[in-house]
Amino acid sequence: MKNKLKLVVAALLICVAAIGVNGTSINYGVRVHNEGIVIDGGEKTVGRNDADYKGMEKYCTDEEIYSCIEDAYFSTPVIEQILNDGRCLAYVDQLKAEGWIPQDFTPAGSKSSNSNTTQSETKTETPADNQAASSETKEQPKTETKTETKTETKAEPTQEEIDAAWEETERTEATCTEDGKIVYTNSITGDTKEEPLPATGHDYEVTDTAEATCTEDGANTYTCKVCGDTYEEAIPATGHTEGEWTVTKEAGLFSAGEKTLACEKCGEVLKTESIQQKCPLSLTAVIGIAVCIILVMAIVIMAVVKRRKRQ
Repeated sequence: MKNKLKLVVAALLICVAAIGVNGTSINYGVRVHNEGIVIDGGEKTVGRNDADYKGMEKYCTDEEIYSCIEDAYFSTPVIEQILNDGRCLAYVDQLKAEGWIPQDFTPAGSKSSNSNTTQSETKTETPADNQAASSETKEQPKTETKTETKTETKAEPTQEEIDAAWEETERTEATCTEDGKIVYTNSITGDTKEEPLPATGHDYEVTDTAEATCTEDGANTYTCKVCGDTYEEAIPATGHTEGEWTVTKEAGLFSAGEKTLACEKCGEVLKTESIQQKCPLSLTAVIGIAVCIILVMAIVIMAVVKRRKRQ
């Protein structure tokens, strides 16, 4: 029984040595993971959380995702998809060395065939006699793997570059009564911002004047030089200004005269007064007195004539 076991081990070692001699960089072996047996070279069975990788890409760091891969959360196809999405690129070498992905896998985001290169050197030493079925193995194969990964990433824009990327993309001019605005767009981030333009207000000038009179109000008409809006401003009536009395009709012996007071500005007669006649008695009174005197004189004459006839 012991000899049979030695034969099986020797046969396995010969197969491994033969693969190493052919110069292939694929390292097929068997290792035990905390979720069971995992075959190196990217042939792992389906992971237990394959459906959750999108959520982890959105909310977890690369280190956290890599830790979940180590805990057998994801199968090889899902791990490759995570790398193609640009996540965990810093762990490509470790994932290849641990057998989670094939040795010849290259993430989709690599810039050139030289961006991710793997150099593997395998040195294997086996017993000289290939027919060692009857002897024990003296030396186990030695494998040495060296991997270099270079990933080019685009540099993030600086804050100075972002601040200098604002450009005016829209303008609405302000009017006399309504505000305007300027819209700026950042050509790097795509963000937008607005700058208000305050309303300018009206610029009025007097375009027409109706002068006020002594009795009627006047008005000034104002018109905006920008938009043509108009409004009126009343000019109060000035009121009369009294001048001096003027005799418009001289008084007679038996007739009254007349005088007037007019406004100096418009000439309107403000007041009218009569001038007393020169004779203190009215014409009727004078006539009555004269008649009386004539009658008296007539009576006296008639009396004198009658007396003379009697004599």
